Amino acid sequence: MSSLEPVPGWARNTGHITVGALDRVDADSAADRLAIAERVHLYGWGYDERDRDLLADCFTEDGTWEGHIMGIDSVGPPMGRDAVVEFLTAFWDEQTDQRRHIFTNVVVSDLTGTSGVAHAYLLLTASTGGEMKPVTNGPYRLEMRKAAGIWRISRLAAGFDAPF
Repeated sequence: MSSLEPVPGWARNTGHITVGALDRVDADSAADRLAIAERVHLYGWGYDERDRDLLADCFTEDGTWEGHIMGIDSVGPPMGRDAVVEFLTAFWDEQTDQRRHIFTNVVVSDLTGTSGVAHAYLLLTASTGGEMKPVTNGPYRLEMRKAAGIWRISRLAAGFDAPF
């Protein structure tokens, strides 16, 4: 296997994701799961539409972002909301294509009244010159924290199955 091929199951084997069975299902946990999933999607909207304020609102004040490529290479982590937003928005000048972060298969684990962990798959696409193409995909792990009734990302660990 070449170094450009991810080892199947790398995210679970490295501890990047910890998806398991639901621990409870009730009205309160369902509402929290929905709000957490919406925050995951808002992160994608904020980045793709180059909305700095929306992107910033997705993170806690002490939030962090890090990336893992095939469980081998790491990027980051910038620490603190301002550093995360500065890190992410620095790519906008280089990315002249239209990026789309498509999050699917969102599941939430370790849910308490004030914290939880969201796992989601990313399919990242780019459109330019009248063509759309996939850029990369992979599993995201988002540690979430609830304060004043609002869920935000306290730690985002992006996983990529291929470098880009």
